[in-house]
Amino acid sequence: KCKETKLNEIVTVIFVMYYKTSMTVLEALNTSSVFRSEKDKNKNMQKEILIQRSKGAVPRAAVKTDFPCCLIERDETLEIEFIKDENSSTNQTTADPSLLSKSKPETLVTFLVKKDGGQKVQCLLKSNALRSRVQYVCVYAFKGENVKTALKRDGRFNNVIFQKHCALSEFGSEMHELSNPVDDLDGKAFQVVVLSDQNQPDSQDDLTFKQDGNTTSMDPSTKQYTLKKREKLKNKSEVQKFFREEYGKSVENFLEVKKVKQLMKLSDSVCQIRKGGTREGTGFLLFNRFILTNAHVIGIFTDLTKVNAEQFTAVFGYEDLDSKDSKCIPVKQLTDYFYGKDDKGRHLDYALLELDVDKMAECPNLFDSYSPNAPIKKGQICIVGHPGEGVKKMDPCFIIERENRLEAAHKHASEHQHLIHVINEKCVEEKWDFSAYENQFTYDSCFFHGSSGSPVFDVDCNLIGIHTGGYKYKTKGDKTWSVMEYGFSMQPILDNIIAVARIKGLLDIIRNVSQTAEQQNLIDTEMKDAEEPEES
Repeated sequence: KCKETKLNEIVTVIFVMYYKTSMTVLEALNTSSVFRSEKDKNKNMQKEILIQRSKGAVPRAAVKTDFPCCLIERDETLEIEFIKDENSSTNQTTADPSLLSKSKPETLVTFLVKKDGGQKVQCLLKSNALRSRVQYVCVYAFKGENVKTALKRDGRFNNVIFQKHCALSEFGSEMHELSNPVDDLDGKAFQVVVLSDQNQPDSQDDLTFKQDGNTTSMDPSTKQYTLKKREKLKNKSEVQKFFREEYGKSVENFLEVKKVKQLMKLSDSVCQIRKGGTREGTGFLLFNRFILTNAHVIGIFTDLTKVNAEQFTAVFGYEDLDSKDSKCIPVKQLTDYFYGKDDKGRHLDYALLELDVDKMAECPNLFDSYSPNAPIKKGQICIVGHPGEGVKKMDPCFIIERENRLEAAHKHASEHQHLIHVINEKCVEEKWDFSAYENQFTYDSCFFHGSSGSPVFDVDCNLIGIHTGGYKYKTKGDKTWSVMEYGFSMQPILDNIIAVARIKGLLDIIRNVSQTAEQQNLIDTEMKDAEEPEES
């Protein structure tokens, strides 16, 4: 609830504590009929909204329209005025509403910045109208982010403070450089001063990722969570306990002897795909003499790509650099492939290769370990493949649930802040969207180049998908990093293989990829009909 009074075209709103604290100030104001009526008047349509607080270290400090209501004090009065501003974008909302809606007071800080800076940086604010009416502006920030990020997001400051080497001064006492975290600034007032006239390199402190087609900013309140937990550890035993708890979870179930033996047997069916002497990726025996890998592993990136499959070889048993037990089997032909979106909007990236051999009797068919009902939305998984173009390895890890993908991406970025500009460039260039496809699942793995086409098993050793790639970027030293990795579920791949096999009349493939008794009966009928001679 709120009470409103009008004083000479100044609307004053008194907030009461049971307002929704998840709102911004502007959202709360828009619940007031008096405010809406004032805002919609013709004389105010092109004006900016000036909001000044009555409480704080310096009264009458100006806040932006996106200021979180959870930071407004009990029974605090906000003075609202409509001002004519030639720079109409300086006071508009710039923070992601979804980010603010889940923020709590304990994750935020506020600090005051004087409108006039020190020598060489006196004109701080973009808006002349704002400079003429206030002495201080109130800035909110998320704990864990740096001062520069907070000031840039605020949007009211001229770029000069980011181009020069500036700092916040507690009026002659302590200096806080713009690269410092905001955590120690809460409730204090500062003046911007120039430490050096040397121009600062342009950097991108804010990082945005995309999920479900929506762009979302990094939530700095979650930054360095793991690192802060580590900082509190006092002795070696606590450190060991921490790493067991944080990282041991992903391998716990895969340490059971029974499952280790089962995985070892299944891993016999994993092979390295080579083209001449070049190691291209990973594949696995799906059934009989047919192996499955990613289409991009053999060079297919569009439906129009032409590939000579006979140039490829599947190498089984490559588990040691000097291994003499490796078995190289040439590829006979490319039986089926798909790269791109199917008619249901799912992304497919697979190639089914037929080996030039009658049967791989010594290797289990991994299709036999496939379970269409196995969940792939969460839980522990294990990937078996040839990462880094090397020997066969396995990596137990956790699926990153769909709703946690953005948080995981932000966590990675916060732990690699020195690479944020590289991450951001790649994110924009490749239009990363962590939830673009419903058949995609994500995880944090050490498997990079060379492991595409690896089988992914769940905690019960069921085949659930095919490892396909990662959201990768490279540094100057050409080292490859990845925000997270992803695979695609098996069912859409199998559906497409069956559909193509029906068109081509490949009944042997249909029989091997059948999954239910009902399907098997249908296939048996089809095969019987195909074998019976037509009546003349």
